[in-house]
Amino acid sequence: MKIAIPSTTPDMNGKVEQKLGTAAYLLILETDDMSFEVMAGPSRSAGPGAGVQIISQVVGMGARTVLVGQVAPHIVKTLGKQGIHVINHVSGPVSEALSAYLHSEQSLPASECNEVKVEQVTIRDEWIEALLKGLRQFYTLLPRLVGVILLLSLFRGFVPEQTLLSLFSGSALYDSFWGASLGSIMAGNPVNSYVIGHGLLEAGVGLTGVMALMLAWVSVGVIQIPAESAALGLRFALVRNAAGFVVVVFVSLVVFLLRGGV
Repeated sequence: MKIAIPSTTPDMNGKVEQKLGTAAYLLILETDDMSFEVMAGPSRSAGPGAGVQIISQVVGMGARTVLVGQVAPHIVKTLGKQGIHVINHVSGPVSEALSAYLHSEQSLPASECNEVKVEQVTIRDEWIEALLKGLRQFYTLLPRLVGVILLLSLFRGFVPEQTLLSLFSGSALYDSFWGASLGSIMAGNPVNSYVIGHGLLEAGVGLTGVMALMLAWVSVGVIQIPAESAALGLRFALVRNAAGFVVVVFVSLVVFLLRGGV
């Protein structure tokens, strides 16, 4: 029987890699005579398709079992349909992982597995693990989120309403730009934007500026960039906010034109 094991080195002395798609090498071991073939892992330029590439290699080499640190449940299911058994949560040296698996197949006591954990994980276990990871990420981001809320509160307290009113001149383009700018900085609870928007309309500010402020308030959020970049990446946060700002100004001007320039 052939067993595929992603490894850090091209021999039995390496450690089992956490993921197939990032493995430096893939060992295909023949349990009948303990011989093995070595295949280079996917290149760094392979990107998201690296996992699919190496899984195709596993199938092509005729492996019936895969020992690996972690494989997504849907991949496990797909390989299972092709008769390939995936063992998740395998760690330690390749030689010990292989020995532990062979011993477990022979139903020997767990104490003989050389402290290498070979565990079959159900889809339910995978969901629980994903939930716990999400909770840990939220806990990590919580201090930044609290800081964002406090910063927003300070800004609203120090900037009087008359100062906001003086920024709008009546020009649709100018008002939409300033409305989007203020809304981007004052991102927060949408209810607050309704209250401020109503006050600005009563004070004589045009609908274009108020609409831009309210749209940007709930869709941009410049002050939230540190928290957003921590969760999704700095590039994503910057591009999303910049695109959101442009869309807000554009939509505000389109509504202004559709209303006949009122």
